[in-house]
Amino acid sequence: MKISSRTKKIIKILINNVDYIVTEQIAEKLDVSSRTILRELKKVEKWLQKNNILLEKKKGTGIRLDCSPAEKRRIKEILEFENVDQHYSPAERKMIILAELLKDQRPNKLYAFTRVCNVSEATISNDLDEIENWLKEYQLRLIRKPGLGVYINGRERDIRKASINLLYQNFDLEEILLLLQDKYSEKEQSLRKTLSKNRLLNLIGLDTINLLDNYIKELEEKMNYRLADDSYAALMVHLAIALKRIKDGDQIIIDQKLLEKIKTNDEFLIARNLVTSIADAFNVEIPEAEVAYVTMHLMGSKGRGGIYNDEISMTEDYHLVHITRKMIETAEIELGIYLEDDEELLIGLVRHLEPTINRIKLNLDIRNPLLEEIKKKYAKLFQVSKKCAEILAEKEKIKVPESEAAYIAMHLGSAVERKRKPQQKYRAAVACTSGIGASRLLASRLSKEFENIEITSLISTLDFDNQEIENMNLDLIISTVAIPESKVPVIVVNPLLNEKQQQEINDFLLSHQAKKKNNNKQITLKEKLEMINNYNQGILEVLNNFQLQNNYDYQNIEKLIKDAAQMLTPLEEKRKGIEADLSLREEKGSTVLKHNQIMLLHCQSSAVKELYFAVIRPESTFKIQTEADKKTEIKIVILMAAPLKGSIQGREVLSEISHLLIENQDFIEAVKSGSKEDIYYGLAEHFDYFLQQKSMVNYHKEEN
Repeated sequence: MKISSRTKKIIKILINNVDYIVTEQIAEKLDVSSRTILRELKKVEKWLQKNNILLEKKKGTGIRLDCSPAEKRRIKEILEFENVDQHYSPAERKMIILAELLKDQRPNKLYAFTRVCNVSEATISNDLDEIENWLKEYQLRLIRKPGLGVYINGRERDIRKASINLLYQNFDLEEILLLLQDKYSEKEQSLRKTLSKNRLLNLIGLDTINLLDNYIKELEEKMNYRLADDSYAALMVHLAIALKRIKDGDQIIIDQKLLEKIKTNDEFLIARNLVTSIADAFNVEIPEAEVAYVTMHLMGSKGRGGIYNDEISMTEDYHLVHITRKMIETAEIELGIYLEDDEELLIGLVRHLEPTINRIKLNLDIRNPLLEEIKKKYAKLFQVSKKCAEILAEKEKIKVPESEAAYIAMHLGSAVERKRKPQQKYRAAVACTSGIGASRLLASRLSKEFENIEITSLISTLDFDNQEIENMNLDLIISTVAIPESKVPVIVVNPLLNEKQQQEINDFLLSHQAKKKNNNKQITLKEKLEMINNYNQGILEVLNNFQLQNNYDYQNIEKLIKDAAQMLTPLEEKRKGIEADLSLREEKGSTVLKHNQIMLLHCQSSAVKELYFAVIRPESTFKIQTEADKKTEIKIVILMAAPLKGSIQGREVLSEISHLLIENQDFIEAVKSGSKEDIYYGLAEHFDYFLQQKSMVNYHKEEN
């Protein structure tokens, strides 16, 4: 039975709604009129009857499904397999029409839009009225000629600007990065399955993306810093749209005086080399004007993770330092907090302002995905930031948008947090699926980024226990995967901790009070001895089960996992279990210590009864795909496995190895090129110290 997408959406709303719901609420959720919902309800009722479910109607109260939760689950499963006759909301229709008009400036027949959108010509005509107003914001005209069709008329640069903004209005930054890097989880695959968004993606020509990404990475090496996520996305989208339009015969022009001025910048030479490489690869001629626009993007770009501009020159950046100090002075007066001695705030703002000023002067958009959230949650701070932005506007003779004021608010918010709560420590646990590999990488990163977060434990989400967590007296859990059952607030991040995720953590710290430390619970002698015994047992297992394999013949990840399982057990049944658990963990994303070119292959498995640690040295380096980059070169593979129901202390022992691989250079060198005895000695020496520390901690717990 073929049903409309709207019918399907209404049924899903009814499934997810426990109580009665009125048609007006459904209409609001689907952005249609109540009359449309009333018409659609006949189809809804017919489909439900076919599947033996009653639609209960109560006058003045609303409608609901008259069935048990089990029956709701059944019809939800049935619904997933129903063929859908596509219907689009007004917003989706406008997106489809705009994407087609911007993609190609030749006339489009209204009839074609009625076929795609499944509506009348009158509806399309009304949509075009709204589209005409939207286009005026970009100095573009909508031309309608009876018998010929409808098309857009305007300058090439305005068409490109409208195309880019349409893309950003319908995808957030994370979605764009996923699309550009061609990385999708099952959930994210729906982006490509949505026909309306698919048409929008035609603007950027996804077939060119992989090659462009390689060239941008080469560019980053020449500039000696990595672009921030938003700068990377902006440049990639610009290049993809430009390349597609050049192929279609559309070329951009630039004012000659501006071109000559841009050519004096160091970035122009880098941009020209990039554009020349792209032109050769795609066999097209790219004019100098395009080089100028790429230069503008580079001049307005930001670096990622403090990799460039780590220090500021008080001589070269005197003008920016002066403006920044004036802004900080204003913030001090408005907030009533002394900020003049905050070197981190000064350097952070100076670093941020240079590319920002360039973007504004070059008429490039400044987008801030957190703008509305900052305006709502931190209204006072945002108003103060707007006053600081006025100083920048006056000194630089520019108009500073609200999105930039929100970025200033983010810098000020971090400074306020440092001043107001220097003594306040938030107790956090770091969680990943195994509690072994990625958690230590993330914990190390968090310790460097947040002075007021104390990582008290590394936990596994596989055997998550709310009672155990409650005893830890945590303020939050920072996890690489969602933990829906957690009673403690959870912030989901990736192990590399990007800017947006850092801001989410900052937002949490700003809006929550740290719990008081719970000193009432005393540890008994029996508990102390059990914990120390678990540490002892874990260390013995790691040392006894340690293996080193040299000259490993790497072929692919699947073969590596199979061979790794073989190292842990000769028994076929157990080996298959370990293979499955290692594969399942790898599907969530490889854990890579990129700086040291080390891959962590790890899991918890019911097929192992002890802790295992092994070093695998490939005969030659190989590359794997990771979440952060297309390819990462690997020189060493570290294999770790823990029992599925093993002790927390056992996992902590394995996690200490991850810690050594991040921070202990002597151990890293031993792993890379030392003998088996060198690695064993490094482990034993560290675990001796580790055990002493744990004994001291437990002793003090008992004393208190």
